[in-house]
Amino acid sequence: MDIGIKDAKNNLSNLVAQARTGTRIFLTNRGERMVELVPVKDVKAPAPERGLGWLKGAIKLPKNYQKWKRQSSKAVMKDMGLL
Repeated sequence: MDIGIKDAKNNLSNLVAQARTGTRIFLTNRGERMVELVPVKDVKAPAPERGLGWLKGAIKLPKNYQKWKRQSSKAVMKDMGLL
């Protein structure tokens, strides 16, 4: 199926659904095929937050750092005065 980019913007949800079922969809610009809309085969889970591991060796954590385990890295750095 060929569809113009302007028309595709108005029907994107429908086009995505069709692509997921295997329909080959090409987005065109002035009749020339530019890209093909294809489904993702292997969806990866989002990467977990890195935590404080990247700071290892760069700073010395106080003895009570365990309280920070439930906080984000940014919150801990702010608490330590690094931000």
